[in-house]
Parts: sequence; C-alpha cells; structure tokens
Amino acid sequence: MISKPLFKQSCKANGTMWAIITFAVCFMLVCVMTIGGSGALDSTKTAIQNTIIKGELQSQTESRALNYYELSESGLEYFDEQFKTELASVQQTDQFKQVYTNQGEDAAKQYASSVAYKNAVTGLQKYAVQVATEKGYQPNSDEATEILGVMMYTLNPMTKTTQTDGKYMFDDFYASVGETAPRYDVSGIQTMTADERAAYISDYAFENSTIFLSGNMTKPENAQKIVDALAKWNVTEEDYKNFGYENYATVKDIATSVLVNYRATLSYRIENKKDGETIDGIKAELNQSFTQSLLSSLPEEVSSALEDLGSMDLFGILVGSIFFKIAGLLLPIIFLIMASNNLMAGQVDSGSMAYVLSTPTKRKQVVATQSLFLIFSLFAMFVLTCITSIICINVVDVNTSLNVGKLILINLGAFLVMFAMSGISFLASSWSNRSKYSMAIGGGLNIFFLVATILGLFGSPVIPSVVRMNSLGFFNYLSIISLFDVVSIIDGTTAFIWKFAILLAVGIACYAISFVKFDKKDLPL
Repeated sequence: MISKPLFKQSCKANGTMWAIITFAVCFMLVCVMTIGGSGALDSTKTAIQNTIIKGELQSQTESRALNYYELSESGLEYFDEQFKTELASVQQTDQFKQVYTNQGEDAAKQYASSVAYKNAVTGLQKYAVQVATEKGYQPNSDEATEILGVMMYTLNPMTKTTQTDGKYMFDDFYASVGETAPRYDVSGIQTMTADERAAYISDYAFENSTIFLSGNMTKPENAQKIVDALAKWNVTEEDYKNFGYENYATVKDIATSVLVNYRATLSYRIENKKDGETIDGIKAELNQSFTQSLLSSLPEEVSSALEDLGSMDLFGILVGSIFFKIAGLLLPIIFLIMASNNLMAGQVDSGSMAYVLSTPTKRKQVVATQSLFLIFSLFAMFVLTCITSIICINVVDVNTSLNVGKLILINLGAFLVMFAMSGISFLASSWSNRSKYSMAIGGGLNIFFLVATILGLFGSPVIPSVVRMNSLGFFNYLSIISLFDVVSIIDGTTAFIWKFAILLAVGIACYAISFVKFDKKDLPL
C-alpha cells in the first residue's frame, strides 16, 4: 500500500521546511521554559501569594485577639458576680462563724474568700461550657476546650495541688513566654466602685488575653497545624517562620495593637451612641472593620482575581496553555497546511500527479503514502518537542505541578490536535484539484481554529478574573483546539481523555474520507 519512491520524494520536497519549523518550535520551547523557569514567574506568584497569606493571617490573628478578649472579659465578669454571691453565701454558714469565733476575723475572711474563690472557679468552668454550647460546639470539642482555656488562663486560678507551694496553675506557661503572670485581685476589687471594677476587669482581660493568644499561636504543635492548613498554597514551615507568626513578640504586638484601637473606638462609640444603636451592634460592626483582611477590603472582583492568581501554576499555564496550545502550534499549522497542499492538490494542479499515476503507483498507494508522510512528520516533530520539554523541566528550578508524565500527555495532546487539523487540510487537498481551493478551505479552517483559540484564551479560567473577558469564552466552542484540555492534564483529572478520543476520531475520519474521495474522483489528467 505504500510507495517508497513517493515517500522519499515527499521527504525530499518537504524535509527542509520540516527541519526549519521543528528547530524553530524546539528553540522557542527552550526559551519559554528556561526564561519562565528563571524565577521571574515564581517570584511574581510568590509575592502575590505571600501578600494574600500574610493579610489573611493578620486578619485571623486580629479576629482571634478580639474574640479572646471578649471571652476573657465576659468570663471575668461572670466570675466576679459568682465570687460576690458565693462570698455572701459562705459568710452565712456555721463553718465561717466557727472559724471567726476560734481564729478571729482575718482567718474567717481568708476562709470565706478561699471557699468562694473555689466555688466561683467551678461556676466559671460551667459557664465556659455554656458559652461553647451556645456557639454550637460540643462540650469536649477543641473549640470548647479553647474557650475554657481562654477564660481559665485569664483568671489564672490556683488548684489544690499547687496551693501548697504558692504556685498558680499556669505559672509555667507565663514563665515559658517570658511574662509575669498578673494576679486577679479578689480582695481589692471588692472595695472598688462599679465603674472601677468594670475598668479593672477590662484591663485585666486585655493583658491576659494577648498573652494567651500569643503563647497559644506560637506553640510548636499549633504553628505546625497552621502550616499544614497552608499547605495548599505550598507554604513551608520556613515560609511561615519568615512571615513572623512563630515569633511571640510579633503576634503579641498585633494583638495588642488591634485591641488598643478597638477599645478606644468602642469607648468613643458607646459614649456617642446614636438612637437605635446597641452596644452589641456596635461591637459587631467594629469587630468586622478591625479584622478586615486584604482580600475582603478590596472589591470582590479584584480580591477574587488576586486569590486566583496567587493559587495559579503560572509556569504550567505558560508552557501548557500558552505555548503548546497556541504559540507552539502556529508553525506546525503552517507546515501542515503547506505540506498537505504540496502532497495532493499541489501535484494535481501542477500536473505532476499525472506523472506519478502513470507509473505502477495506484491512487490508493498515493493517498496512503502521502497521508503516512504527513502523520509521521508531525509525530516526529512532537517527539522532538517532547524530548526538549523533558530536558528543560529537569534543568529549570521552578515551583510547578508539571512533571515528565504531564509533559508527555501535553505533547501527545498537541500531536492529536495536529493530527485532526492535518486530516482536515489533507481532506481539502484530496478533494480539490486546485491549490487555491485547498489552501482556502483547509488552511482557512485551521487558521480560524487558531485565532478562535487565541480569543477564547482571554475568556478561559486560566486567565485571572480581573482581566478575563468571559464573553470571549464563546470562541472556545468554535475551535477543535479547545479539545486539547491542558488544564485537566495539569490538574491531574481525566476529563482530557474523551476529548483526546474526539480529536483522534476527527483525524481518522478525515483521512479515511480523503482515501475514498481521491480514489474515486475525476482528475484533470
């Protein structure tokens, strides 16, 4: 079925063009991958990504600081009321009166204060569980434990096992973060006015909640949990350390700063409260404004675009969606258009086909040989680009999800696109007896597909939403190149498989029709 002389003739006639175009494509691929992998793309993405992450971490830290402060303040207010109630109750007991009679007034006061303190602490623990339940957390959940921890750290109560040596329950924690543990003045607070007591509780909650937050966030196990949560952004432990959030002083400065501003603004807003405003409403409004992140402070479209860009594999987009799907196809398309025309319609138009068919070579042999040459030349071209891309990916040092396996699939997809498009051009060339018709139909369709793909790129998800023009996505439905699903390959999904199958089917169908049409048509011989 194959004519070796005709195959050699086709190689000789089109070999130089194939070699030049193949070299040019491989050279451009090397330039794209080495320049793209030089660090410029990665640096841009990293800068945007780090800005987003640091902004979100700052927002979350400030939000936690406000939450801890409010939990601490409410817990202390509850404890203070409980302590007063318990103290009055203990002073009415026979045991208090007996101590008063046997040991004197000071001993009785000490006894009453100790019992009231213990009972108030027990009540505070129950209150913490109640708060957690109201927020929708199970009693033994991590969130409920955290709420309990905030309130107990703030109060810093004594326990029976540590009273004998004078140490408080959380003294080791304060020592570990280099802070002096403040003591809640149970006796002194009883002599204060209501306003003085409220101010004392607020200041005490402020001081202790910032210490708790900073110590809690910088504990190695908790820092590791944050790093694990940021793994989807490719943030390493070293990156997180560079952000500064493993540093106790840094976190405390953030918490202190936001709480100072929040308390001052809250005090002013309450003093100048408008009709219809409530304290809870003012707190909710300030909480939102003081913890607004970078992305939330921007218009929705811009913040979405920044988040998209920060999470994109820019190198993968450059190589896969821009080079192999557009720039890297341009020269091969020119080759297949010209080669298809030269192999069939061009020879009919020039009269050389009459010479070929005057030999023992049959029409079926002509179609089979010429189609085999076109397919083989395109396959060889993309074998070389595949080898080039694999070498480059092992040379460049870039953060990308592309690997050897994905590059092989991308090159296979590029070849299948060329296989389908060459089938269209070959069919036009086999059908036509004039080069102008062959070039107009086959070449025109393939160039249209390429232009539609370029326009469709600006409406596709690989373009950040801030510059994406969704209306141009319509052009993706007009080009068979859209069946080359680079995004699916890079993401590791299997959607590209059925699209590859369609490209393969289009190519086979076009070559099969070419075979039948050329064998049966009348030639101007």
